Amino acid sequence: MLIKRVSAYAAVYLLWGGSYLAVRLVVQVIPPMLAASIRYILSGLILLLLSLVIRGSILPSRRQILNSVLSGIAMFAFGYAVVFWAEVHLTSWLVAVLISTTSLWTYLGECLVLRTNCLRARVLIPLIMGMAGMPFLVGATFHRGQMLSAIAAGAVLVAAFVWSAGTLTLKAIELPSSPLQTAGLQLTSSGSLLLAISRALHEGAHLPSIGQMFSYQPLLGMTYLVLGGSVVGFTAFHWLLSHEPASLVSTAAYVNPIVAMMLGIGLVHERCSPMQIVGAATILASVILVWRAQRIPTESKSRKDIANATSFRPYLGEDDTLPDTIYSPGSTYSQ
Repeated sequence: MLIKRVSAYAAVYLLWGGSYLAVRLVVQVIPPMLAASIRYILSGLILLLLSLVIRGSILPSRRQILNSVLSGIAMFAFGYAVVFWAEVHLTSWLVAVLISTTSLWTYLGECLVLRTNCLRARVLIPLIMGMAGMPFLVGATFHRGQMLSAIAAGAVLVAAFVWSAGTLTLKAIELPSSPLQTAGLQLTSSGSLLLAISRALHEGAHLPSIGQMFSYQPLLGMTYLVLGGSVVGFTAFHWLLSHEPASLVSTAAYVNPIVAMMLGIGLVHERCSPMQIVGAATILASVILVWRAQRIPTESKSRKDIANATSFRPYLGEDDTLPDTIYSPGSTYSQ
């Protein structure tokens, strides 16, 4: 289980961090809403195909399908798709920084709305510390006359809030038992809607030549987004949501800007000042503190429950076994 958790977090942290640069590579050639729709439709179809190939996958019910479709439209069509449009006007690492506000909204939602978590200073303080590091990262990005960039930044912040609300909703609604089915339905439905939005915006009139669309840059970026960011990344994301607190999973939004900055600076020479490096270090430190503060109550309760369970071992027969799960399947900390 530990290896699965580490691998899943690595996928969400690293692959999603690199997706911001991949989005920039794509939207420099393909219009943003069309690019997002292509990514989601291809990714969703691959995930649905994999769910059919893997044995043991149960066909979802109508309610599960509807919940997946609606949550997908909210999170991807009205949430993450904004990233594609914003990166036409902002650097990739700055968009990643703005999306990192997801972690704070998700934690507050767990505490104040779902009430599956407690508002603790040892978690809230590191979250605020991470937010405080953002001005160092952003630096003097906006100048006079860049109103469109300011609008794009505001849109990304709204998208982060929408994504947080969708993440919390996933914890409370009935979804397919297979994460592949859930992610596949979410991506195909949101991609189909974005394709309709792209047509309504007449993005087809701004398409480049066939040679440009199938050149090295957009093909490399789209391949990464489909296989790495969506097929692997979103599958890992859904698996983590069923095994970890939502606020802990959303701390990926704090690591993603670090990865995005490293790739943006190293590969496409995006500017980064020493002050912004300080901000990146502050955010990374906040992730470690949030992780530790969130794991302590879970691990303590786990050890206590195991001790209580094993105290009854003398009363069990040789063929009796203890339950495999400590927490109920529907709880936030289900194993």
